[in-house]
Amino acid sequence: MTFYARNGILYIRLGSKRVSTKLVDTPKNRKLVESYNKNGEFFDKFGLTTKIPTVLEYAEQILLEKEKTLKNSTMVCYYSVFNTKVIPFFKGKLVTDIKAIDISNFYKLFKDRGSRAISCVILKQVFERSIIEDFIKYSPLVVSYPRIKSTYEKNPFSLDEVNLILSTESKIKNLLGVAFTTGLRGGEIIGLRWEDIDFLNNKISVNRTIKYGIEQTPKTKGSLAVIDLPIESKIYFQKQLKLTGLKKSYVFLNDGKRFNSLSTISYHFGNLLKELNLKHRGIHQTRHTFASLKLSYGERLEWVSYMLRHDSPALTQNVYFKYIPRIEEKRVVLNFDLAQNRHSGA
Repeated sequence: MTFYARNGILYIRLGSKRVSTKLVDTPKNRKLVESYNKNGEFFDKFGLTTKIPTVLEYAEQILLEKEKTLKNSTMVCYYSVFNTKVIPFFKGKLVTDIKAIDISNFYKLFKDRGSRAISCVILKQVFERSIIEDFIKYSPLVVSYPRIKSTYEKNPFSLDEVNLILSTESKIKNLLGVAFTTGLRGGEIIGLRWEDIDFLNNKISVNRTIKYGIEQTPKTKGSLAVIDLPIESKIYFQKQLKLTGLKKSYVFLNDGKRFNSLSTISYHFGNLLKELNLKHRGIHQTRHTFASLKLSYGERLEWVSYMLRHDSPALTQNVYFKYIPRIEEKRVVLNFDLAQNRHSGA
């Protein structure tokens, strides 16, 4: 809702409607009309049929539209943020109620950038739609993000720790063996089928990942690729083959069925680390362990980058620079004393 005056009379602009309040345009009368709006008297007073939408009404419309183009797992994330963050904060609030200070307070609720980014995508479209429908003139999303310091750290396992982990007869031993020796992400590992493992040519086809119970294509287009099957990984695949057999589609199974998420694996992994008196680390640290160990023991940067499916070796080098050993090279030594003597005519 916006106000404007014509011949000293206060008018309301609401969506496509233009209505006279028949009141003189004064600050007092503007506040009065706003109070009608907030108290539910607005439409009766001015005979309007256009209702001001709430933030949640527009947000729900936008989410329904996104379902047509986004992956199911992505929509799970969207709805999770919508239900836990957007609904509690914006419940009952009209699109005309939201000011920049409200958005500033909303941003303060977030401790991770991912959830905040998803909420901002939703709200950006909510307020763009509100401007198009002429309910508001300006978007309140003019506030800068407060800084969020990431608490995630790369904390790879040492070679001794990996050997200790893989020396135990854990329920997920073969899966961990593959994780430590290929650098595959957890979702990609539980998405592997036997048809993806080429023992003859020593190749692995990374065709899918499983997240939130949903099978989909990997994280990025670059992640969809064929990588090498390292000789040390082959051992764990062959051991797993004896357990499941080729009759089962998926390589790794949970009580005869495919894993729907990494939660079960994380649970077993956490217990295993506790039993071994090792510092607790998430399953994704196996990927960092693969890269850090390979590089620290002299593997070519280009091959590690290829296995991780990074966009370029430069990215891999930037991420894992401290694990790349410095090669001792002969340096050129300049004899400045000799050069100085020549210039002085000595």
